[in-house]
Amino acid sequence: MKMSLKAKLISMIFIFISVPLITLGIVSYNMASNAMKESTEQELRDLTTQTAEAIEQTIDSVRSYVQIISHNEDLARVAAGDKNSNSEVFKLLSKIQKENSNKIEMLFITDAFGKGIISSRDKMYSEDLSDREYIKNALKGSLAESEVIISKSSKEHIITIAYPLVLENKVVGTIVASIRFENITHHASKVKVGESGYAYMIDRDGQFVYHPESGKILKENIGNTDNTELKALVEKMKSGETDEGYYTYEGVHKYVRFTPANNWIVVVTANYEEYMSAAIEIRKDTIIITILALIIAMLNVYIMTSKTIINPIKKLEKLMTKAGDGDLTVEAKITTKDEIQRLGESFNQMIEHQSNIIRNVRMGSEEVSAASEEVSASTEEISSSSEQIAKNIQEVALNSELQNNSIVETSEVLLQLSSLVQIAQSKAHTAKDNSQNTMSVAQTGRTKVKETVEAIGNINKVSAETEAILSVLDDLSKRVSGIISTINNISDQTNLLALNAAIEAARAGEHGKGFTVVADEVRKLSVETSAGANEISSLVNEMVMHIEKAVESMNFGKQAVENGVIVANETDESFITIINAVDQIAKDIEQIADVTKDEVASSDKIVKLIDTVATTTETTLANSEEVAAAAEEQSSVIENLAASSEETSAMAVDLNNLVEKFII
Repeated sequence: MKMSLKAKLISMIFIFISVPLITLGIVSYNMASNAMKESTEQELRDLTTQTAEAIEQTIDSVRSYVQIISHNEDLARVAAGDKNSNSEVFKLLSKIQKENSNKIEMLFITDAFGKGIISSRDKMYSEDLSDREYIKNALKGSLAESEVIISKSSKEHIITIAYPLVLENKVVGTIVASIRFENITHHASKVKVGESGYAYMIDRDGQFVYHPESGKILKENIGNTDNTELKALVEKMKSGETDEGYYTYEGVHKYVRFTPANNWIVVVTANYEEYMSAAIEIRKDTIIITILALIIAMLNVYIMTSKTIINPIKKLEKLMTKAGDGDLTVEAKITTKDEIQRLGESFNQMIEHQSNIIRNVRMGSEEVSAASEEVSASTEEISSSSEQIAKNIQEVALNSELQNNSIVETSEVLLQLSSLVQIAQSKAHTAKDNSQNTMSVAQTGRTKVKETVEAIGNINKVSAETEAILSVLDDLSKRVSGIISTINNISDQTNLLALNAAIEAARAGEHGKGFTVVADEVRKLSVETSAGANEISSLVNEMVMHIEKAVESMNFGKQAVENGVIVANETDESFITIINAVDQIAKDIEQIADVTKDEVASSDKIVKLIDTVATTTETTLANSEEVAAAAEEQSSVIENLAASSEETSAMAVDLNNLVEKFII
């Protein structure tokens, strides 16, 4: 939703005026409210304190009376059982009660057993009060006070103050003053705060001892509630504190102030809205005044903005609408002597400038129209020339393409030839390397053959030496065989001699026993010698046999060595032939490699030249295609230019028609 300028201005001014007014009203209300709240609550504090002090004073005055009259010996003697002073004591008690009837309900005396003797009402008072706690405490020798109780005689709520009566340093009874509790609570009953505020009293257990609603007295306990706020305050009351607080009871927000008074707690409570009613009225008045002030201010703002801002702007709006329709003769006449007037003057200057622009545009459009006609004529001539150039360029491009195809085919053939020459060169290099390796291997083989011939010669020499040694061993074996034959002959003869010796010893009998033993030993030696000679002969024969085999082997080896020497010499001659052949092959291959190297270089140059020609042809073809494309593009541009010229001419006409609409 769009807002008018008037609405925006009024809204902004409303905010500027209302915010300070509302803020001032809130601050004023809060200050007045706080001041009134503090003042009222201080009055309630003072009222609570005064009520508690009045109750304390009432109790203290009665307590003082009781303590004073307890020193009267007549009262003590009566309590001890002396009846002579009964009349005087009765008169005294009656007088004191009448003089303080607003405080004391009755004065009476009990004996040492708590039984009544005389009272301010009855000379023959005989009430048995021995069961009362305050009597028991007083008889122990100290001041005693009761809670709120119901009088046995009057059936009213009372409290009692008892003091011991002493005679000759012995407690003989008590003097008791009973006080109507209403004489104490009337101080609280007089408290009125607003329409519903009041005071009440509770004991230290939370039981009501006074309340405006009499049905609660000594029957209800304020602590028996589910209200957590009130419960927290009651705990403070029971502990004897002086404090204040707030709580909500049955939907009503309340203020409460409490302070101890004797054995009770005086509580003053007030309805928060009642004692703050004046502040609430101030709040209402502040709201009304603020609203009235806003209404008056906004009326003035409405009138002022309409006269000095909105109406001049509306006038300008109408003039702008006429100018927008083409009437540039309008003029703003605003005399507000502020920014609005300057805005009107700026509007007049703008209209004047627009008029000048329209004049210039009208003249320019006529010139553009004439120029566009000249451009159209020129573009027709350029278009026909461009078409002829494009045809020529297309023929050049076609011839270049055919030439380029031939060059490409020639280049491919030369490339294949160059590839084959390079392969031949590579194979020649490989063959050269292989022939060099072959020659190296052949030379190595020849060297090994020479070494083999030398080794065979050495073997031949060793074989000859071994053959000579074996010949010597053969001779020595034969000589050993002769020696062994001699040993065998000696052994046989020794054996015969031993046999003969044994025979002779047998003939000699006892004298030949020693010779027999010698003959046996000689025979044994002969046998052993013969056996050893036979074994040696056997070994020598075996050795001779092996020597003969070795000689045969040596002879065979010698023949093989001689054959090996012959073969090795033939092999050496073959290696010489191979080396010479391989050397010649290497030279031939080297010549072939040199030739193929030159061929490769020549083919590379040819290929490069053809590549250069092909590149040049391709460039020529590309340039011709680009020229053809440029010619076509130029033709297209010329056509566009012609079309643009026609459009410009039409636009110039339209512009003239538009400019004619303006009134200047």
